[in-house]
Amino acid sequence: MKEAARIVTEAERAAGEAWKKVRAGGDRKLVRDAEISTAGSFEKAIELWREAGDERRLIAAADELTRLYSIHGEYERVVDRLTREAEYWRKRGKIAEQTDILYTLAIRQSQMKRDAVAIETYVRVIELCRSAGLRSLEPNVFNQLAFSYERVGRVKDAESAKETAKKLWSALYSEPRPAPVLKPIPPATIPAQWVELPGAAAAAEYRVIQGVNEAVLVNRSAKDISGVMFGCVALEDNGKVRVLHGLVGEGRSHGGVRPGSYYEPFRTLNGPLNRWTDEKMGCEGAAKMTLIEATFDDRTKWKADGIDWTGK
Repeated sequence: MKEAARIVTEAERAAGEAWKKVRAGGDRKLVRDAEISTAGSFEKAIELWREAGDERRLIAAADELTRLYSIHGEYERVVDRLTREAEYWRKRGKIAEQTDILYTLAIRQSQMKRDAVAIETYVRVIELCRSAGLRSLEPNVFNQLAFSYERVGRVKDAESAKETAKKLWSALYSEPRPAPVLKPIPPATIPAQWVELPGAAAAAEYRVIQGVNEAVLVNRSAKDISGVMFGCVALEDNGKVRVLHGLVGEGRSHGGVRPGSYYEPFRTLNGPLNRWTDEKMGCEGAAKMTLIEATFDDRTKWKADGIDWTGK
């Protein structure tokens, strides 16, 4: 499981770097090459997750792999992978998982404008929903089926599918549902690896939010902050900060964060690195986690790279 997570994490990080280069004016072929490489990484990781018995990530990875294939028009690869995954679950008697994979196949077929075959797959999915009692999925399938019917000119069939979806939703919503049991969420804390940099645009501190003492990132600059980026840094012997790589970012599309107000990033920073791993987000070796960049509303930036970390 760790090896699978490592493979896809490195691939997605490389794809992110490719997007940065393209946004800076680089050739879009960089993104295409990175996405093709990422697809290859998912092919390897899928077999590792299968071997480890990680069903949740196995299904999620098949979805992401075929999304990448569909972007690049690899229709046969999409069909081959999802057909094989559906058969894998069928042989194990996992009808819900088989149905989920076939639903993904139908969506991919529709996305790639193969609506005639998508319709056949949607009908198969509806049959499986009914046999397995997957009532919450069925109306969604009918809605997607209606869309494909419309694209092939089957207007009456599309209207009938939409009406069926409405009736199914109505029946689901009319049923009494037990109140969800909510697990208490532990308060966010400042990670042990966190380091405050002198002169940073924002700093970690604890504030009482709805009666709970939570770690937050407070804007200590004189300007509104529209976005922040966190990452791993090395504190060099020459007293300078060297940014190693980013971890995660957070932004506000409207209004920004005013001076003295805050972001709440620490649940994420204390959580898993990404959805492909259970490993906690963090920095390796002697590296430290900190704010590495802040973007202000006037589009100027504060950056950690190269600043003095000694406070001198």
